[in-house]
Amino acid sequence: MAWQDEVEAIGMSGLEENRGDREQSGGNGETSQGPEANDVPLKDGRIAIADGIVTVTPPEDGGRWPIIRPGKNVQLSVNGEIIEEAHTLGPDDVVDMKPLDEKPSAEIHVSVSSTKMQATASIQRHAGKRFQIFDLPGQPYARISAELAEIVDPPDVSVQEILDKLTEAGVVFGIKEAEVQDLAANPSPQPKVVAEGMPPTEPEDGVIRFLFTEIAEVDIDYTASRIDLYDRHAISWVQPRDVLAEKIEPVPGKPGTDVFGNVIRPRNYRNPVLSAGEGVEIIKDGQRAVATHEGRPILDGKTLKVVPTFIVSGNADAGTGHVRFSGDVVISGDVLDRVEVASGGLVEVSGLVSHAKVHGQQGVIVEKSVIGGQIEAGGMAAACKRNLSVVNSLIPKLGGLIQAVQQLQGDVRMQQLRLTDGQVVQRLLESKFSTIPKYIEELDRNMSESAALFEDFASLLPTLRSKLLGLGPVGIGSRWELRALLDSLRELALHLEAMQAEEADIEVRSLQNARLTASGKVVINGTGCYHSHILAGRGVNAPRGLLRGGRVVVNEGSVVFKELGGPGGIATEVVIVGKGTVSADLIHPNVTVSIKGETRVFRDERRRTKVFINEDGELVV
Repeated sequence: MAWQDEVEAIGMSGLEENRGDREQSGGNGETSQGPEANDVPLKDGRIAIADGIVTVTPPEDGGRWPIIRPGKNVQLSVNGEIIEEAHTLGPDDVVDMKPLDEKPSAEIHVSVSSTKMQATASIQRHAGKRFQIFDLPGQPYARISAELAEIVDPPDVSVQEILDKLTEAGVVFGIKEAEVQDLAANPSPQPKVVAEGMPPTEPEDGVIRFLFTEIAEVDIDYTASRIDLYDRHAISWVQPRDVLAEKIEPVPGKPGTDVFGNVIRPRNYRNPVLSAGEGVEIIKDGQRAVATHEGRPILDGKTLKVVPTFIVSGNADAGTGHVRFSGDVVISGDVLDRVEVASGGLVEVSGLVSHAKVHGQQGVIVEKSVIGGQIEAGGMAAACKRNLSVVNSLIPKLGGLIQAVQQLQGDVRMQQLRLTDGQVVQRLLESKFSTIPKYIEELDRNMSESAALFEDFASLLPTLRSKLLGLGPVGIGSRWELRALLDSLRELALHLEAMQAEEADIEVRSLQNARLTASGKVVINGTGCYHSHILAGRGVNAPRGLLRGGRVVVNEGSVVFKELGGPGGIATEVVIVGKGTVSADLIHPNVTVSIKGETRVFRDERRRTKVFINEDGELVV
């Protein structure tokens, strides 16, 4: 053991020191007096040591008293006073000496951590030393020393002594008996954990789990052949009674105990509260939040709300991406290039729309201009009106084509040519009825954009294309084949009429190279409408504006502009499929106005003009 090595080293040191003392004494127990030692008068006093007993011989007349001095490992006292230097004895002095033995020891050290949750113990063991004083023959000068006579093993430490030390330190809880016994059996100066407290059981905080995401990121398929990087956000929309959030109740913790036996209380748990605002109700004793009406769920601070509006506080641009929301959309700035805004409610744009698409199911309002963009209001209703205007224009033309074929085939001169009905149809489509192929091509384009509208008429468009486009008419065996197409078109018109009940308006300041489609009205508050296409279900009202270039098609209602066309004779067209009127303070040349299939092309400038169909079905200017 380490202490044994230490003791052995100390013992050897002591032996060397005592050997030195003996050498000083001449090796025979006599104190060396230097060069004059043999000249000491015999009448001087002497001191001798035998078996640890000091004998002092007083000097004779004229002699000197003996001198003593403490050496190694000895405590020397004269008359009860410890001396450390050479001392001359007197006649009444009492000399006492004792070896400085070192007692063996085993010290138990206990330490408690700053958290009071752990106590450690260690044992420091020290071996003892027993010294023996050298015998000295009588001599006038003596240096009294002792030599190491024995190494004494340190005592063992019992389990009870360790326990008592722990108690003395105040450690009363979590004592590890097995560790205490191991320390007693194998004493070590290294600290050993002999007691541990019981930490408190932490509580589980209450949690509010929100079941919606205000704006979610849309996954992008980077393997797709075409990627729209603007299409990356999805805005949540909820219905009444949809669950928006649930509360998970907290679980209290359990107290703990430190090694001193003190109770450690767990921390207080957090217990959040569901807070309901507009459109939200708390049910099940505060455990659940549900929507009371449809809208967009948001968290306003700590309050749940369901609002019908999504607000873009700035521009809708590449930073926001496309905006698609089931309720109203309010955009504080502009809608810029390539962005699409789609709303199930009303769209309000405080700025302009530039080369972007805006769709509002219940309407669109643009405070400034629309430049190169597309605006649509009414959703399916708008699509119905767009297609219905084409169908309603195609029906009378196809009816007129059938009637013209019948009249021509009844003419004697035509009979002499021996032309089939198909050949007659071909020639009429190339001349008087050249607009029919254009209407069919437009319907074909619309069908690809709104396929759901034509699900019940899937074969109608292919048949129209095969019989009335290109060389298809030559294959018509009888004009009565066209009668079946006419009947199908009338059924499609009824179908579209039934689906266009919802009307939504568009309101803008001005247009430039734009396209507007509204199931309701189009209102232009500013002064300009340049090279744009407008399709409206219930009319166009621009009393301060001009329509310069482009085309306006209205299902029924009035079209009002301050000015139609332009000084250079730019081609401009206004079409009212059903009933309605066209009014303008000024109509320039090369403006075409059509109402219920009756058309007028203005060749000269006209002022304060109103165009309508009279009771006889004639176009009146």
